[in-house]
Amino acid sequence: MKLTKFGDRLFLVKRLVRLIFIFFFLLFYIPLYSSGEQEEIAFGALQKSFKVKEKVEFDKEVALFIKSYPKSEYVPDVKLLLADKETDVELSVKKYSAVVSDYSRFAGREYAQYRICQILDLRSKWKELKIETAKGIKLFPSGRYINDFRFMYITSLIMLEEYSSAKNETIKITENTRDLETLSIAISYLAEIEKKTSGNAKPYLNSLRKLTDGFKKSEIYPSILFRLAFFYDEKKDYDKAYSAYSDIVKLFPASPEAYMSAREIEKIKKFNPKKTAYMPDIQTLKNTDNIDLSPEHDIKEDDNTKFFSVAIGPFTRLKDADDVLRLIKNYDDARKVKISYGYMIYLGQYRDTDNALETRVRLAEEYGINGSIVRFSVQGNKSYIYEDR
Repeated sequence: MKLTKFGDRLFLVKRLVRLIFIFFFLLFYIPLYSSGEQEEIAFGALQKSFKVKEKVEFDKEVALFIKSYPKSEYVPDVKLLLADKETDVELSVKKYSAVVSDYSRFAGREYAQYRICQILDLRSKWKELKIETAKGIKLFPSGRYINDFRFMYITSLIMLEEYSSAKNETIKITENTRDLETLSIAISYLAEIEKKTSGNAKPYLNSLRKLTDGFKKSEIYPSILFRLAFFYDEKKDYDKAYSAYSDIVKLFPASPEAYMSAREIEKIKKFNPKKTAYMPDIQTLKNTDNIDLSPEHDIKEDDNTKFFSVAIGPFTRLKDADDVLRLIKNYDDARKVKISYGYMIYLGQYRDTDNALETRVRLAEEYGINGSIVRFSVQGNKSYIYEDR
């Protein structure tokens, strides 16, 4: 009898031990969440880490996530977070590019492509920007950032001096949108292209006239008025410039243009400007030249009406002229002038040819630049070349 009781107890103990073993096995070896739920929790933790942790620690967490869940649907999102967290600009572009190329069905690809273009734009990488914005337009023709891609593409064309293409692309936007803001920005770009190609002349003023007439309710209207004011300022029409600047300060006091206008007002106060009507009308357009051939820098005042300079050029591309200007920045009075077929650079305002010749020889010896000596005649605010040597 006792043996039976002992056997029963032994059986019960064994059964209890087995149940305890099963309990701990379930507790420690069977996950509380499914694999998909675990990925979701881990990804949520990564999103929090992105906001609060330093890059080094965040990178470690990303590496662990990808190692643990290499086939997770969240991997493209994680790679995008990694690109957003990157502090090295070149590396960030590479990481965004990898997201675009490696995950063709990922919804965040458009944002990654936009960030690539945004970085290139900020860094003035115009050739690369042209390629990447064209890619964005092709890949995401109906996407959220399509207008950003289009306008950055036009910017790259302008900066590469492909003005005809830039104009055509801008016109396409004006023909295919009814949105006020998009249209106002497009026409503003057209105005900028006109200024690049013809200077402060009739085509540019006509574009400004369209903008001031048709887009008073657009967000960029303060910028439009500032462009108009600056047009008059450069034309030395100080009454109209002062009037436009003053309206910007009065009507849009919180805008960046108001701050810039206040500074410009201080500069032209010495001319005693008076308030007047300044919106361009038909008569103003008629009185404006078709092309502006004036120098970008004012001629220094001098009692003599004649002087000599060393001429370099012509340059068909603005960038080439600017590159040479940077190269010879240590020379006195280097000025760039827009002409009908490109740009010229003129150095110095010498009273005789001997001093001009010294500069010409120095240019040839130091930079291998072959300049020519020209003679200017100054009449009022304009200067004319009437002899070339």
